[in-house]
Amino acid sequence: MTNDRRDFMAAAAGMVAAVLSEKLGAEGAALGVQGQPAANPSRAVATKDAPKVNLDGWQMTATEITIAAGAPPGRKHRHPGFVIGYVLEGQYSFAVNDQPPKFVNAGQMFFESFDAPGEVHSGSGNASATLPVKFLAIVFTKKGDPVTIPG
Repeated sequence: MTNDRRDFMAAAAGMVAAVLSEKLGAEGAALGVQGQPAANPSRAVATKDAPKVNLDGWQMTATEITIAAGAPPGRKHRHPGFVIGYVLEGQYSFAVNDQPPKFVNAGQMFFESFDAPGEVHSGSGNASATLPVKFLAIVFTKKGDPVTIPG
C-alpha cells in the first residue's frame, strides 16, 4: 500500500476496472487492424465526488458477496469508513438509518456511508425470491479498523 492518496485511489480504480472489465467481457481477445488487440468498449457506470478524507493510513478491502434467492435480510451493521459497491448479478436491496430500501440492479453501483461514515445499514439483502444476487463491495477503512461493525 502507498500513503499517497492519488496513488491509492488510482490503485483502487484500477482494481475496480479490472473486475468490471472481466465481468463485462471486455477482455478483448479479438484482433483489430494489423494484428493489434481491438480497443475495449467502455462506459461510465457512476460518477460521484469523493468523500473529504485524507487516505493516509487507510486500507481497502474488496469482497465479493453472494446472497441466495429468498435469503433473509442481513443483520443491521455499519462501516467505520465508506463503501463503493457494484452489483454483478441480480438485484441488491439496502436501507440506511431505517429509510425505505434502495434497489440496485446488475451493472449499477451503490455508495454507503460516503457522506456520513458509521451510518446504520438497517437492511441489506437480496431483492429476489427466485434469483441470487452477487455484488462487489470495496470498503475503505483506517488500518486496523474492522470492515463491518454489528448494528
